[in-house]
Amino acid sequence: MYSWRVTKYDPLNRDINGFYLDSNEWTCFSDVGKTVSLEKYLQVEQKYVNTIIAFMNEMDINKLYINDLEQYLEEIRAQNVTDFVSKLWIGKGITIGEIEELIKLILRNVIWCKLELKKQFFVHFGYDYYMYIGASENCYRTQEKVTSSGLYIEEFVSPYLK
Repeated sequence: MYSWRVTKYDPLNRDINGFYLDSNEWTCFSDVGKTVSLEKYLQVEQKYVNTIIAFMNEMDINKLYINDLEQYLEEIRAQNVTDFVSKLWIGKGITIGEIEELIKLILRNVIWCKLELKKQFFVHFGYDYYMYIGASENCYRTQEKVTSSGLYIEEFVSPYLK
């Protein structure tokens, strides 16, 4: 399986051990209004959503399944997403039409989950706006789209694989 780390972080700003060196970089939705504007945040968030959809489209996948799920009650209430979140459970299929809303909730720290389709495809999320994607195909076209969008894609094994 091919595996990548997709981030907004330029790999040139990493040290020899892979740690990101720019301490002024925003890393979370809670940074909106502090170190990043809402407009800039939403632009980057949409790039992450578009990346997942592009991979799914290239692989002709229309549904992913929730594998592992955590819900954060305070954020669910604060962002008024109780109805959507109440319909999520481990094993639930998420259609490509529902992916955008789900990914936004993950990136905004409302929920955390892993999305997978057997041994064909996965999307995992880490702290600080790190996203890990694995696919049974190399998805050259999508990798080019990700790079041209301004995100960075690096070969990397997800630390969330079981």
